[in-house]
Amino acid sequence: MNRYKLHSHAYIWLACCCLVFSGVDSEAAEIVAKVGDAKITLEDLRRSEQRLRRYGPEQNRRELLQPFIDREILRMEAERQGLDSAPRVQRTLETIRRRQLAEKVYTEQVTRKVTVSAEEILQYYQDYALDQKKEVRASHILLSEPEAVEKAVMRIAAGEDFAILAEELSEDSGTSQKGGDTGFWQEEDAHRSAFVKHFIGLDVGEIAKPYRNGRGGFHLVKVTEHRLLGLERQEDKIRRIVERKKKKERWKAYLAEERERYRLTVDEDALQLVLEAGRFALERMPPIDVEDRSRAFIYYEGGVVDVGAYLEMLRSSNFDKRPRPIDSTAVANFAIRESLRLKVLPLVAMGQGWHLDEGITGYLEEKKTQAMVEMLRRVKIEEPILTEEVRLDYYNNHQPDFLDVDRVFFVGGIVGSADEAANIIERLRQGEEMSVVMREYPSYSDQWRNYDAFHYSPSSEASLGTRLDKAIAVVRDLKPGEVGGPIKLDLGEGTAVQLVVQMLTSTPSRVFSFDDPQVQAVIWGKTRHEYRTEIHASFYSYLEHLRRDYDKVVVVYDDVLKTFGAGLD
Repeated sequence: MNRYKLHSHAYIWLACCCLVFSGVDSEAAEIVAKVGDAKITLEDLRRSEQRLRRYGPEQNRRELLQPFIDREILRMEAERQGLDSAPRVQRTLETIRRRQLAEKVYTEQVTRKVTVSAEEILQYYQDYALDQKKEVRASHILLSEPEAVEKAVMRIAAGEDFAILAEELSEDSGTSQKGGDTGFWQEEDAHRSAFVKHFIGLDVGEIAKPYRNGRGGFHLVKVTEHRLLGLERQEDKIRRIVERKKKKERWKAYLAEERERYRLTVDEDALQLVLEAGRFALERMPPIDVEDRSRAFIYYEGGVVDVGAYLEMLRSSNFDKRPRPIDSTAVANFAIRESLRLKVLPLVAMGQGWHLDEGITGYLEEKKTQAMVEMLRRVKIEEPILTEEVRLDYYNNHQPDFLDVDRVFFVGGIVGSADEAANIIERLRQGEEMSVVMREYPSYSDQWRNYDAFHYSPSSEASLGTRLDKAIAVVRDLKPGEVGGPIKLDLGEGTAVQLVVQMLTSTPSRVFSFDDPQVQAVIWGKTRHEYRTEIHASFYSYLEHLRRDYDKVVVVYDDVLKTFGAGLD
């Protein structure tokens, strides 16, 4: 068996991770190689050729095949070392499995059941007056000097033909020989282009005022034609819009059915715990004590979701998808929705036998191999290099990266009058909770809620906005539990409100512990990048060792391999 050595050690690892096996019946496919019981087909090479060439563009046939062989060797070694049952691998697979099963439910219950008829398309076309939707054709003259624009405007006013002037004067070589014609434009284009926005509303024959683009050039634009789009040209777009709307409605109704069938309910005591902690949330992540994370939060037929699982749901969601941590409705809805997606829908899929679908099982096998190979690399290569000593050294040398600034936490309530504010202040001083008191008052808008939690850093001089700065100025003089205000705030458009604030607590600046899981994750990523050259070299050396150990179980069918591609050798 011929050996080769790639110039980039990184290529091997990247290529192994990006491979996609075809899933084609190997009995019916042309087998190009075997590694133990695993078969690699020509279809596998064809499906992954483009990705492999991105990492190694000059590779020949044998070198394109090698990553497939390497991945099977790494998989076999990972299994031999029992990494298929490693907790990290199992957690990764369980997360992927649940996501795949939830997506399968969506496919079966929504995608396969939602159709759009010709009648629905026509109805939408008529209801939204799309039968009157038109596009606008325009010609332009591009000039670079204001004086040239003035002269062109005078010549147009004198009756000279716009198209002839465009051929003579325009500095846009792409359109000047066409009389300045820029083609047809629609209203949607005006949302993306200031050029189109400048003329889209004009009548045929009208000339827009000279427009200066971002590069300093001047446009004279004339509308030359209007024409209706018609149903045929809009049909595909309408179908997508109607289909998307129907899918959204179908999915919402289906989830409501499953929520009722599985009897999802929220534990009110746990919800209150989460909301109270939410007053001190950073990045919308409430700080929940470890001993409270095992408390049941969501009940459903067949299981429970505890507070710790809820925190994981938050952590795996983007910031803008997380609920406001003191909004009881938002928190409960998020917890219910994610519990449906991650807990209930996988049960639905299994009840229907969809977990046995070949697409899902095949995908999970691929992800299992990938997870095992990554775990093998971590255990055999990265951990011996990124020792605790190395990571601790990084931590000690980058203390500012792990600094949590000092903070003051406070809550605020908005009402419409000074009398209402005075009443709230008195009730708070009597011991009532602001979150409870403010339920009696309406919210102003999504932007100006009647109750919210805030925090700021006393050591920072950065402004948080005029209105919030007013509140902070009052809070600075308060002790924990004390109430301040009312503070008059101008919300604009003639709306003035009264703000009441209550200081909750303050926390000093501190350096996060080396043992903090998030600190460890950051350090691991940073040191892995710093030591990437050593890691790649060590991995390549380890792979060469495995290639020799597994050489006897690798068979390459060169006569079949020669039929792959042309001119590769």
